[in-house]
Amino acid sequence: MARNLAKRRKGLLSVSAAAGLLGVSVSSLRAWAADGLVPHERTPGGHRRFDREQLREWMQARGGELPAQPSGRGLMLVAGRIDCLPGTARALIDAREAIVDDALAIIADGATPSRRRITARRARLEDQLADLADALDAGDLSGCLRESEWQAFRHGAAGLPATQPVGEWLALGCAVERHLHSIGTPTRDIDELRRAMDRLAWRAAAGLAAGRRSRAEVRDHARSAA
Repeated sequence: MARNLAKRRKGLLSVSAAAGLLGVSVSSLRAWAADGLVPHERTPGGHRRFDREQLREWMQARGGELPAQPSGRGLMLVAGRIDCLPGTARALIDAREAIVDDALAIIADGATPSRRRITARRARLEDQLADLADALDAGDLSGCLRESEWQAFRHGAAGLPATQPVGEWLALGCAVERHLHSIGTPTRDIDELRRAMDRLAWRAAAGLAAGRRSRAEVRDHARSAA
């Protein structure tokens, strides 16, 4: 029975993966789940998981359908399997306020941003840290990678600086690593997390570059049509 339960949990979707399947933001899905609006369950570590069949029924009840199961080739584009690190995930959630405070200090680097900017940045960092912890618990970084790239693409397409999408991931990675060292996390786990953070920052940079190219193409097209 325990083996069947473990097998079922392994097949469940993380918040990021379920959000990608539904075509909504991670923040929206997390809020719906918190309000009891979408079926889900909790792992022993407190992370939300979603069953694909339940999501299909939930969508059908609202007049929608899930997209077809993507091909194996498509999945390779966002492959993100990593070692499952539930203990590390729990440590990040338990210390989320201290980690986010440290990341904010790294980003500021002596500057004094406005209260509004700090509030918005804190909310983003908290969401990113929650997504990261969820990915570590599930052993699957793919949804987190997609979200990082998409948000950075939107940022680049809007013509905004790189500080937010790339700099925030780098700062968060530094803050997370500091905390894990301070509590004596095994070196192997820290190395695995460092590789994951590097991938997230790289995907954010790729998304930012793609967004900027898209913005330039739209601008050039508008000029040629004028």
